[in-house]
Amino acid sequence: MVKRNTRPSKRREKVHGRISTLSPSPNTALIIVDVQREFPIPPALVRKIEAYSRLFACRIFTRFVNPVGSFFRRKLKITCCAPGSMGTELLIAPSKGDLVLDKETYGLAPRQIRQIKARGITRVVVCGLETDACVLGIMYSLFDSRIHARVEPSLCWSSTGLHQEALDIIAMQFEPS
Repeated sequence: MVKRNTRPSKRREKVHGRISTLSPSPNTALIIVDVQREFPIPPALVRKIEAYSRLFACRIFTRFVNPVGSFFRRKLKITCCAPGSMGTELLIAPSKGDLVLDKETYGLAPRQIRQIKARGITRVVVCGLETDACVLGIMYSLFDSRIHARVEPSLCWSSTGLHQEALDIIAMQFEPS
């Protein structure tokens, strides 16, 4: 298990050819979307997400879980990620104090938003996969809940080939925080 900084620090990080200054505060969390065994994420990206996550005092992991009878199974015929299956195993191990949210939808449920707000989180950085599905869905959930959010583009990925299109939608729909 990798040790994370418990104190927020200021760090310059190269992101998509530009330098952004990162200064996570105690009310800022990183949401790592569906980085789990079922999905074909490049191993180098998992390592980058894990390294970046050390900048945050609070990490929030989402995990897609698809129980029998779910809307995903009925409507989209997606049968992966049954509760307790290997496909739901997170590729980055959560640490004490991290929040793990099991979700059956693209976005976050109201009770999950309440869990985030209960921790005093008012701003989040979002990364993970799929950019054109769950990352985008979570961005809408956060916006609708009045939580300031931004995506870290270099730490998102899509297996569908729609990564850039999803980033374009995010750029048009959500003012940078």
